[in-house]
Amino acid sequence: MDGSFAALTRSALLSAFDAGGMTAAEIGPATTAFMLLGVLVVLIPALMLGVYGLGNWFYRGQPIIGWMRIFTIPYLRYFQCVRVEGRTYIPRTIGPEGLIVVSTHGAGLDPIALTATIAHPIRWLMSVEMMAPHLGWMWRRMQVIPIAFDARDATALKTAIAHINSGQALGIFPEGGIERPSRMLRPFAGGLRLILTRTKAPVLVAMIDPGRQASSAWGSYFMRTRATIRFVALVQPGVEGHSRGTSDAIFALLQKETGWPTNFEPMDPPDPETVETNLRAYSRQE
Repeated sequence: MDGSFAALTRSALLSAFDAGGMTAAEIGPATTAFMLLGVLVVLIPALMLGVYGLGNWFYRGQPIIGWMRIFTIPYLRYFQCVRVEGRTYIPRTIGPEGLIVVSTHGAGLDPIALTATIAHPIRWLMSVEMMAPHLGWMWRRMQVIPIAFDARDATALKTAIAHINSGQALGIFPEGGIERPSRMLRPFAGGLRLILTRTKAPVLVAMIDPGRQASSAWGSYFMRTRATIRFVALVQPGVEGHSRGTSDAIFALLQKETGWPTNFEPMDPPDPETVETNLRAYSRQE
């Protein structure tokens, strides 16, 4: 049957070429071109599906971010020389109650490093001032939740709580910004306490020693920092959820684990013009 099918196919091709007025000398190259076209028609979609599937496997639901993670992992290991400790605290799966990732914040590299280290997709609360306009496409892909440190944050916190309660992971740096000077804890902002009292998600607590300190948040991407990420606890909620004291307990835990002093100096308020510019870019209004 296979031979008959091949013969019929060849006969059909020859008939088509004869109808087109092609000579015998032209039929060979034309057949080759036709076969190559068929291969491309099959190969290109298959390749696209493979690329999509691999990216989606590395970051469920966001294949582009998945491919970024594929390149980020060797970048962190071989260029940044980031060391990770306490991986056993990272839950293998996320239950319907969701997951909250809480960490100290010593460099602009931190959210990328944590996202690459934790296998689960993480949606981050992020200061609008740090959301560079030319990277608006990436912030949208990562579905970051902008924090402007004004009245608009009430909506942002509602979005964060709904995200957790839908069984997803949320990342937050409760100090509200990068530690300056380095290796000094800042008191937690009130947002974490509100989120904890409105959810029943376990809290993965991490401390990050930034290693070599960059002069700017983005500078840490271009220098070998030799940072250390250490997961120190997975705080489970009580039967009724987290208490109002859970936020303070996490801060006390990080004080103990780091041994760092607390910096009570108030942070500089974000620049209003920068906030509005970055929000417009994020919202695709410019």
